[in-house]
Amino acid sequence: MPLAVVAACITSYEIFDVRAALFCASLGPGTKEIFNFLTRFGISTPYLVATFAGFIYFRFLRRNQLLANAAAFLFLAVAVSGLANDLIKVVVGRSRPGLLLSKGFYGFRPFTVKYIYNSFPSGHANTIGSLCYGVYLVGGRFQYALLIFALAVLASRVVVGAHFPSDVLFGAYLGVVVTGLLADSFEKRGPGIKLRGRKDLAGESLP
Repeated sequence: MPLAVVAACITSYEIFDVRAALFCASLGPGTKEIFNFLTRFGISTPYLVATFAGFIYFRFLRRNQLLANAAAFLFLAVAVSGLANDLIKVVVGRSRPGLLLSKGFYGFRPFTVKYIYNSFPSGHANTIGSLCYGVYLVGGRFQYALLIFALAVLASRVVVGAHFPSDVLFGAYLGVVVTGLLADSFEKRGPGIKLRGRKDLAGESLP
């Protein structure tokens, strides 16, 4: 799977990314307005605040270990994958579509923190990938709704001109991988994170 994703990103870089950026730049304001709304769901801050607050509530007020674990897992899934994503951004230094459209530059400037050279991977795609996969692992249902929601946010990053397709592909993949690794760690260390089918959910208390 990792090699397949890398191959897909390289193929997209060579064949599809420029075409996608030029096509999306030609779209009308009505379409852009819709996707500008959708793209806001890829911002990590509200999810981090909500899951952290959920952890505090379930850990210290409800004293429910399973729900506290689930909230902590979702917080870490978004936070850790986001940190990994930001590190790769700086190292890779890929130019954003805006630079292609304004100056015709399409390439890399590694080890820079400038926004215009932080296109790969997409942070919004990383956030929504880790969140949706994490919610599915916790709840064990609504996988198709979560997938459609995630794909809509991923597409929005390309349509609004913030990223190329390969950026969102790798960002989402990184989020899913990090979330999967964290889920395995949580399952091995305690009561786990999976809520579906747990008959003891209401009575699961912290010692």
